[in-house]
Amino acid sequence: MSWKRNARILWICNFIISGSMSMIMPFLPLFLMDMGVPHGKEVSMWTGMIFSATFLSAAIMAPLWGAFADKYGQKANLVRAGIGMGIINLMMFFSSTPFYLLALRFVYGFFSGFITVSYSYLSKTTPREDLGKALGFLYTGGMSGGIIGPLFGGALSDWFGYHTVFAVTGGMMIVTVLLVKWFLPPDRIEAAPGDMQTGSFRQVFANPNLTILFFATFVIQTATMSTNSMMSIFVKSIVGEVNNLAFLAGLVTSITGVANIIGSPLLGRLGDHFGQSKVLPIIMFCTGLVILPQLWTNSIYPLYAWRFCHGLLLGGMLPSIQTLIKKRSADFISGRAFGVNSSFQFLGNLMGPLIGGFIAAQFSVSYVFVFAGVVLMVGAVIVKWRIPLRESKKVNWPR
Repeated sequence: MSWKRNARILWICNFIISGSMSMIMPFLPLFLMDMGVPHGKEVSMWTGMIFSATFLSAAIMAPLWGAFADKYGQKANLVRAGIGMGIINLMMFFSSTPFYLLALRFVYGFFSGFITVSYSYLSKTTPREDLGKALGFLYTGGMSGGIIGPLFGGALSDWFGYHTVFAVTGGMMIVTVLLVKWFLPPDRIEAAPGDMQTGSFRQVFANPNLTILFFATFVIQTATMSTNSMMSIFVKSIVGEVNNLAFLAGLVTSITGVANIIGSPLLGRLGDHFGQSKVLPIIMFCTGLVILPQLWTNSIYPLYAWRFCHGLLLGGMLPSIQTLIKKRSADFISGRAFGVNSSFQFLGNLMGPLIGGFIAAQFSVSYVFVFAGVVLMVGAVIVKWRIPLRESKKVNWPR
């Protein structure tokens, strides 16, 4: 079966999953207030805890699901993630207290990871010379869903109520399971060499190529989420108290997402042509350079321009890392490698807003851009220094 057909099917699945996951974003604070949580700091606290709970449990479980994939295959892992996420979303339909929703969001993280697993599946079923292009294309599916999801979720909650959205998202996630079962072929399960039954996490962390890629993922997500989490506050500091503040802040996110969709396939092709190990640190450094000038932005229109440039570059980093993980890990530990990388990604999602909030509270929201820009540029230098341009011809796996 053509890898292009697999990529198109997974694009649809990732669009559905990402859209479903982001549908609750516009109304979660309103939903909590509807449950009786007082307006103000308590709503902010509960909102932060509910989002963070998913990232925490997902970071814990991702390596274990990676080991599951090495033993049973990535297709089985996709089915596992889709069923688990769908059922938990359906259970959220019955949420009546913030404690119940918090508990379910924590359990939800244990079953999450569909999008990351899709990268791993596609990397196993795509020729090496087309990996960057394929993963760049797949990345746009998740980004497109992330743009459409909040709009659809906000409309559904206005028309039918908050609880209905959870039922719709759960049902949509179950649909992705059917698409995977019916239209994707099983991926090949690789046996470990010698007397080893399976690979091990020790072999993953013994590979210096992989550890530097995990570091890069954490740096990128921490920098990205630190600015994203503070964007509404930053937009308010520019435009002041206006009636359409939510729309203006949302437009910043949408512009970045559209630029992601444009830039990701182009940068994926560049990586295939010149090598992801050359392209990745350059993209990281240039993204840091583009973030820094946002510190001095005092009008909404230059901010839109900078965020568009930011989005063009951002779409090339994570697909490059996913491609390098596949190319620089043995097949029998690739599931574990992708799982560990997911943990670092979730940890970055968790740490970024915490650091951004601390900097904004102690200094100014503008200085969050300084943090993000500097972290990415320093990270780019470390990645350039540490990651070899070519794979070693022979790898000795510790036993």
